[in-house]
Amino acid sequence: MNKKVMGVVLVAVSLIAVVLYWLAPSKNDSSEGLYAGMPSWQGGEGVSGSQVAPANFTSGLEGMPASLRDTEVDGELEVDANGRLKITNGIRRVFEYFLSATGEEPLDSLLARIRAYIRHKLPAGPAAEAEKILDGYIAYKRGLESIQQAVTPGSQQIDIGAVRQQMQDVRALRTRYLSQEVITAFFGDEDAYDRYTLARFDIMQNKQLSASARAQQLAELERQLPPALQESLSAISQYQNLQALTDDWSKRSGSPAELRQIRENLVGPEATDRLENLDKERAQWNQRMNAWLSERASLLSNAGLGEQDRQSQVDASREQRFKSDEILRVQSLERMHDRGEKLP
Repeated sequence: MNKKVMGVVLVAVSLIAVVLYWLAPSKNDSSEGLYAGMPSWQGGEGVSGSQVAPANFTSGLEGMPASLRDTEVDGELEVDANGRLKITNGIRRVFEYFLSATGEEPLDSLLARIRAYIRHKLPAGPAAEAEKILDGYIAYKRGLESIQQAVTPGSQQIDIGAVRQQMQDVRALRTRYLSQEVITAFFGDEDAYDRYTLARFDIMQNKQLSASARAQQLAELERQLPPALQESLSAISQYQNLQALTDDWSKRSGSPAELRQIRENLVGPEATDRLENLDKERAQWNQRMNAWLSERASLLSNAGLGEQDRQSQVDASREQRFKSDEILRVQSLERMHDRGEKLP
């Protein structure tokens, strides 16, 4: 998978983290803030993991912090055919590769590494431009701390208006320190993902829409994503949307025709046919399992036999009813049933 897209999907260093924060139950009284795990950018404190003084860096790779040893620098620093710096997400990934060692080495030392690496990889002109971008990027990350501190939700109720405002604040902060070209290259996919996530939330919360209409809008929303994000999110989002709308349909005791329409809108007719076949197989299995549990209960309640004989009859009957590759599953479901748990 494209590293740029993987970073967006897995890291998503964006304000949509607020939504996840509000949805997640609080584990303690401390707040990790908006960007959980983000190091402080206000100073150069840290425990040095390097014995190389910043002034002695040549390539930036000397005496690397422990977490970066035996790894390759993520990202690319490139020039175009005219010798100008190519503005790509690879520049940001280079920055973040070194900055990921914050805490192992003072920030000033890490920045010196990045500058040395830039000068080692690029000619003087493009290197100067890359260093200017680095200055703006660090100023931006420092500014994020004030936004982080401002976002301290005290309940699990999502204030979407506040989330949108914080997103606007972050975007305004970017424009103070970075050019639009850099912003698009560094954050374009993240912004698209954030817009998608908030729009998805709005659709799912719109109770005036039928489930099938919501499914149709969700599918259309996904089609508006950049192709690389579409590919990465397709299976995950389809499953989430299908699960949520199917649960809603089940709670309302919706009709089979409505369920088929929901599925067709989300995954298409062929996948819907396969899902319906799975439904039939599941229903047949549940019917077999319920019949077996009734028979098993009768066998275990036979007062004319000792406990060992009753269990022997259960084992023999189970082997007659089920194939060898089904036995372990059946026994697992029996234990769940005996504990009073709902069977899947």
